[in-house]
Amino acid sequence: MLDMSQPGAPKKMSRNRMRRPRFGWRSWRGVLLAALCAGSFAPSAMAQTCGISFEVVVTHGIGPYPPGTIIPGDAQFEIRHSMRQDPGSTAHLSEGHMTIDGDISGRLWTVVSTSQSQNADLVGLYAMDVEGLSYVGTEFRGPMSITLFGEPSSWDYDRPPLTQEEWDVFSTRRSFHLSAAPWNDSLSGEVTAFDVECQE
Repeated sequence: MLDMSQPGAPKKMSRNRMRRPRFGWRSWRGVLLAALCAGSFAPSAMAQTCGISFEVVVTHGIGPYPPGTIIPGDAQFEIRHSMRQDPGSTAHLSEGHMTIDGDISGRLWTVVSTSQSQNADLVGLYAMDVEGLSYVGTEFRGPMSITLFGEPSSWDYDRPPLTQEEWDVFSTRRSFHLSAAPWNDSLSGEVTAFDVECQE
């Protein structure tokens, strides 16, 4: 999920604009792994499957991807289990992939959605074990994420969006981020085109 401490993150909004929630990949990962070990995941009532195509305009670049570069991408996921969390967030353990530029790909393992938030509703897609990108000896192994923000209290459901119209609710800001190990560099940008086809 979006980490505002990473290079290339958008500038802080003024007080008169919407506050951005601070969700960290490592905090979500810890919660999910702890829940999985405790057996607190229950089978999802809806076996949702989605295919996504998107484009990223690079804002913080590296080597072959300078700022302004447009990178095509695609993702696919199938929700296996869901876990309701407080306040107003749900983690959906998934199987799938996220790929950019044809051959930089990782295992999409979770989708996080929030609803009725006072700050901003969001959907986050998270991939790990990324392969296909290295630069001057640095491996960009992830996590790789897409975070879609909507207006506060704009989403009423525990599930992720299903139709294109529902996904378009989360269009206030759309961010992409790929981290390098050990967290010392990143490739990031703004998600522009975002087309989705889902079924249940």
